[in-house]
Amino acid sequence: MTAQATVPDAEAAPSPESAQALHSAWQATAPESFDDGGVTHATAPALLGAVENLEDAGSALSLSLEPSLSQSASVGADTEALPGEEEPQVITESEVPLLELGPDGEPLIDAEDSASDDAIAQATDGGSAVVAVGSDPNAPGSTVEPPVVGSDSQDPATAPITGTDGDEDVIAEAPLMDADAGMEPYAIPYAPDAGSLRVRRSIAVRSEPRQDSPPLGTVAQDMRVRWKGAMRGPDCETWVEIEPRGWVCERYLEQNFREPRVRPLPRLEEGALTPGIYARVVGRRVRAYPSLALARKKRQGVLLKGSVTVKLLGQVKVGRRTFWRTSDGQYFEARVLREHRPSDFSGLDAEALASLPMPFAWAQSRAAPRTDVVVRKAPDARAERETVLPPRTLVSVRELSPDGQWVRIAEDHWVARDDLHVAWSLASPSIVEPGARWLDVDLEAQTLIAYEGDRPVYATLISSGKPGTDTPEGLFRIWVKFAEADMTGTMGSASYRVATVPWTMFFEGDFALHTAYWHDRFGEPVSHGCINLAPKDARALYGWTTPEVPTGWSMAHATPEDPGTWVRIRGQAHEAPKKRRKGTAVVATVRDL
Repeated sequence: MTAQATVPDAEAAPSPESAQALHSAWQATAPESFDDGGVTHATAPALLGAVENLEDAGSALSLSLEPSLSQSASVGADTEALPGEEEPQVITESEVPLLELGPDGEPLIDAEDSASDDAIAQATDGGSAVVAVGSDPNAPGSTVEPPVVGSDSQDPATAPITGTDGDEDVIAEAPLMDADAGMEPYAIPYAPDAGSLRVRRSIAVRSEPRQDSPPLGTVAQDMRVRWKGAMRGPDCETWVEIEPRGWVCERYLEQNFREPRVRPLPRLEEGALTPGIYARVVGRRVRAYPSLALARKKRQGVLLKGSVTVKLLGQVKVGRRTFWRTSDGQYFEARVLREHRPSDFSGLDAEALASLPMPFAWAQSRAAPRTDVVVRKAPDARAERETVLPPRTLVSVRELSPDGQWVRIAEDHWVARDDLHVAWSLASPSIVEPGARWLDVDLEAQTLIAYEGDRPVYATLISSGKPGTDTPEGLFRIWVKFAEADMTGTMGSASYRVATVPWTMFFEGDFALHTAYWHDRFGEPVSHGCINLAPKDARALYGWTTPEVPTGWSMAHATPEDPGTWVRIRGQAHEAPKKRRKGTAVVATVRDL
C-alpha cells in the first residue's frame, strides 16, 4: 500500500450519531445536481447472450463498434487521447525483455510465458471474442452481434489445434451421442498414473455436461487441472468434470503425467503494477506487421486507424533497429511507441481503515488536482493560511461550517469542501444479505468503499464518467469478470483500441469497474462511463468480489450458486465550475472506458 500522509488530530473519533448528523448536514448543503443527459447502453442479458453463443466463451471481452485494424485511415499525432490519459513516455528498453531469435529468424516465445496471452487472444478458431455495442453511431441504443466462430467453415471437432510445441494436432471427429440416449457415468480413459489433464486451448467450462448448458467461465490454455469424473452425453463423446467445478469436452483435454498446475490470471511479475508494459502508437501512417521478417522489409503491414494502445511482449534488436512484439503477435518499430506509466496509487485495506476515524477524506482539489491543498485557520477564503497538504493526503472530517462550504479537519484547520473527497460509512442496502460483500460508489466524492455487511474493509478513489458520459446510478450486481479485456469503440469521430485491460468487472451491460493503466487522475470524473481504478485497487477488488474466478481461469460468469457482488452507485459526478463548458455536448457511443 502506498504511504499516505495524514494530519494528526488528538480529538476522539466522532460517535456514530454525530457522524450521521454530519452526513445529513453534508447532504443538505450539497450543490444542486444537474443532468447532462447520457447515452443508453447495452443491458447485461444482451451482452451475456452474445458471450454464451460462443463455443469458447472467450478469455477476453472486446467491446467493439468497428475494427481498429485493417482500415484505410491512419494513426495521427492529433488523434484524441483516452479519457484522462497522461502523456505517454519514451519506452525504457531495459524494462522490456529481449527476445531470442530462433533458426527461422523469428523470436522464440516461451509457451508458458505466453499461455495467458494466447488465452486472451484466442477464441474457438483463433479469433477474438467480439461484442459489438452501438454499431450505429447515430443510434445510442446498443445492438449486440455475436461473432462468427470458425469463419473458415471448418468443423470445430476436426479443426487443427496448436499445442505448446507449435505443432498442429488434428483431433479426430468424435461421434456425437443422440440427444435421447441419455447421460451415464463413464470410466475416464486416462492412464491411472496420469497426474493431470492439460487444457489444449482456452475453452468454456459448462455448468452441465452438454454444449447448450450455461457457461461458468473459461479455463486458460496450458493449465493442468484435476478431474472428478466423466459422463457420456450429447455434443461430445465424453464430458469431463474438472476441479473446482464444471464440465469440459474431452477433445480439449489431454492426459499429462505432471502434477496439476494452475496460475492466477493475468500473470503478474513480482513487484509489477500491471501484467506487462503498455504503449500507445504515435505518428502518422503507422503500420503493424504480422512477422519480424515482414517488419524488417516494411512489407504487408496493416495501416492502423484511430488511437491504438498495445501490450508489449518483448523487443528484438536487428542491427541499429529495435522492434517490439505485442501480445497479439504484431510487430512495430520502436520509434512509433510511447509507454504508459500506470499509477502506483492504492486505497486503504481493512487494517488501515480500522485505525482511521469515519468519516475521513482525501485532500485533493477538484479545480487543480495536482496542486497542494490550502488549509486555513478559519472557514473563510480570506482567513490566514495555516499550511498546505500534498494531493491525496488523508484527513479527518470533524465539522462542517454553517454554509456547508468549509470542513474542519483539526483544531483551527479548515479546508474548502471542494478540496475534499469524503469517505462516509453507510448502512448496507436492505436487499444485501447480512454480512455479505458489497461495493458503495459515491460519484460526487469519487470514492469507492467495499463492505462486509456494515463494516468497511477497503476504500479508494475512483474515476467515474465525466458529465455527459455519466456512470449509471442504481443498484447492480457484477455479472461477469475478465482477467483481461480488449476495449474498442469511438470517441466522437475517432476510434480507439485499448489492449488487454486487466481485472475487469462488468456490473451493468457494458459498464465495468476496471484498471486504467493510462492515467493517474483518480478522484476526477474523466471516463466514458466506466469506473476507473488504479491497478493495485483493481487487482484487490477483482480477487475480493464475486463471482469467484478460479485460479487458471481467465473469466467467470455469475451464477445462482455464486452470484455477483452488489454494487451501489449513487450521487452525481461534477467538475469544478471553471472547467465546465456549458452548452458543449460530449458525444460518446460506448461507455467502456
